[in-house]
Amino acid sequence: MSAREFHSLYYTDCSPGQGLRGGAGFQFQAVSPGTTDEMMSVVQRSALYEAPVGWMREKRPVEEYPPSLVHVHNGVYATARGVYLGAETGGVREGNQFTHALVATDAQLYGPIRPAQLWGAPWWVEEPASSTECPAVPAEPEAGPFGVEALREWVLGQQDGESWLLAVHSAIDRVHDEGAPRVVFVGEDPAAVVRWIAAATLLLPQERALEVGFRVFATNPQFSGQEVLALHPDWAGSLAEPERHTDFEVFNLATGERRETEPGDAALHWVPRFLRADPYDVVDAVELSHQFARGRGAARPSTADRLAAGVLALDEQVTGPEPAMALAEWLAAPPAVSASDVLEPVLTAVLDSAPGVPVLTRLAETDLEQAGQVRIALLRAEIDEIVRGTPADDRAPLRARPWRSEEAEQAAALVEGAAGAVQPERMDLLLRTATRFDVRPRLGNFTEAAGRFAEWWAHHPHAGVDPARWTCGPELIDLLRDVLARRLDGPHRDEVGAAIKERWWRLLAPTVSDPFMRLDAAVAAAAVAAGGSARQETIEVFRERLRKPEQPGTGEAVFDALFGESAPTLVELSDLLAEMPSTAVSDALAQRAFGVLVKSKVSGRYLDVLRGLSHHLGDRQDLRKLWEDDGRLRAWLTNFRRKGAEAGGPGDISEEVLGARAGNIVEALLDASPQDSADLAVASGEQLQQTLVRELPAVWNDESAEQDRRDRAVVLAVVTALSDNATGTVRAAFDRELEAWMHAHKQADFRRISKLLRGVDADAASVWHEWLRETAQRKPKPARTRQVARRLFGRRER
Repeated sequence: MSAREFHSLYYTDCSPGQGLRGGAGFQFQAVSPGTTDEMMSVVQRSALYEAPVGWMREKRPVEEYPPSLVHVHNGVYATARGVYLGAETGGVREGNQFTHALVATDAQLYGPIRPAQLWGAPWWVEEPASSTECPAVPAEPEAGPFGVEALREWVLGQQDGESWLLAVHSAIDRVHDEGAPRVVFVGEDPAAVVRWIAAATLLLPQERALEVGFRVFATNPQFSGQEVLALHPDWAGSLAEPERHTDFEVFNLATGERRETEPGDAALHWVPRFLRADPYDVVDAVELSHQFARGRGAARPSTADRLAAGVLALDEQVTGPEPAMALAEWLAAPPAVSASDVLEPVLTAVLDSAPGVPVLTRLAETDLEQAGQVRIALLRAEIDEIVRGTPADDRAPLRARPWRSEEAEQAAALVEGAAGAVQPERMDLLLRTATRFDVRPRLGNFTEAAGRFAEWWAHHPHAGVDPARWTCGPELIDLLRDVLARRLDGPHRDEVGAAIKERWWRLLAPTVSDPFMRLDAAVAAAAVAAGGSARQETIEVFRERLRKPEQPGTGEAVFDALFGESAPTLVELSDLLAEMPSTAVSDALAQRAFGVLVKSKVSGRYLDVLRGLSHHLGDRQDLRKLWEDDGRLRAWLTNFRRKGAEAGGPGDISEEVLGARAGNIVEALLDASPQDSADLAVASGEQLQQTLVRELPAVWNDESAEQDRRDRAVVLAVVTALSDNATGTVRAAFDRELEAWMHAHKQADFRRISKLLRGVDADAASVWHEWLRETAQRKPKPARTRQVARRLFGRRER
């Protein structure tokens, strides 16, 4: 047998030798080659003609018994037609029948035909074959009179036919759902029942239609496994009353009664189209929607699957926002189908419906050939809302997608055109929308509108617009600067100045460059006064101007621009002056700098600044005295570095200058030989020694310093404290600091110090050893409170 044929099986009451079993009785009389036991079992169990016992008892005429049509799906597909023959072969008992069954393992053999359409087909057999072998039936068998158009016309001819088909299709569509009732037809005419089943299953995809089993007629519903049954009124009993049963959905064709239920979505979609459009196209659309569902891994088509199928198979237009959104969602996550044959035509249909922003937003996530035009349409729709003044919240970012050159031009033109029509207060929203679409409008194409917006913006510093969110932000900031600069020179200068201090400086600080420009000066002063990184960055911008002070008065202009609202720190002043050649520092700038110095603590940086301003000291005697002392001290440091102890002490230097240059002094002492530094420290008097008390511990506690330098600081402290001209205050201070050092170090450290001390003063080394032992013993408090001289320097004093 060919793989493209149905197996054919005949079943009836056989005389001896007539059937497959050889003996007499009911059996398969003939089968086509290749028929299996499983196929025969399914037919015998579920598809044979059922003769009504009551009628047989009444011995009704054979012609009153209706033919049957049965379909089952139970491992194989089987469709069977049966007729009643009357008396059995022996001529004694009623009940003989003949069933002709088609069986297939491949659903494709049915082609587009639904099993119910095989009613009345001309190839059905009603009598035994001449042997136990019968011919197979070719695939896609010829249907009976219930073709697609004939079924549509028949339904239209029935009273309330559309609502009945809605109900019948809905019931049959859900027979395989969890807990769904079976379907029962009650009627005398089997052809009418079969027509309803055929029409309903035409609106199911073929794959599912073949899984719907039916029996026309059944004599006992409880013993029939099919989902759809037909009962003659004589056999129906209480099942003839639709409202009495919940296990069955009853359609009484004899009385016209049925239980009113809510039609299914599929029925509501397909039934009206089946009755009004080309029914063949509708059947194709049903099949197509099923393919879409399967491509998405879904068991049933969704609304969007059905809509898409309608667009493709029925040339339907998309009408209304709900269908458009459903198809937009479908296109955003499409089934595995051809983009050019399926997705692009559906997208075109949605775009032709002039969808709104929500639909277009969803479509913008697709990645189809028309994606650029989708974004153009979405941009146009959003722009229309903005121009109309429709409230618009911030929308979600769009997925990045480069524009084609012609699309970019079209998109920019849309934004530029809208800029001329939009109210100034909505320009920000328009420009943010352009950024969201990666559109770069050209300011030259909407100059007038941009100017209006800049004027409005300048009058609304708290509008909350953020040019960082515009692709043309820098150009519009330039326009804003022009407006603010003009207003700052006019009668509204106070109002604008206050707005700069409160708001505008944050936006304009990165744009300042000219300290002579009133706007830049006001912005810079506000930014510097705000502190933090804004202060640092703004100062750095104007430091660049000082490096090349080509314009007279640059120094003063920079100083005034930066520090118009807040005084500079000493460090900032020093850094600014360091950028300028000394010849470029004017007396006016120097006087501004002196104003800073008099409010600052004297330090090394202070003295450096003062030295740079020395030509402008005039009659400032306090500053001149500091400058002169600093000069002598620096000269001495230079001399000491060259001659060592021969240079002598620094002389009478003010305490302020010594404190300010303490670091330089200690550095010079530690750079010199231990002997020279010791000799100088001993000979220099209390003022310098007090400086060493403050500075040396910082050196030996600095873990980042070299070990030798830290050790020399300890040695210098010991020698200074042991000198005969060290005061008790100096000795006591060094005693405390050295004891702290001792407790933080070990014997190896002590030995290094001893070695260095022996090279400078052997007596000092001996005293050092004794002091270490005494301090390490940690004597009781009364003993530890002796005079410092007894503890550390007693030997020398005796």
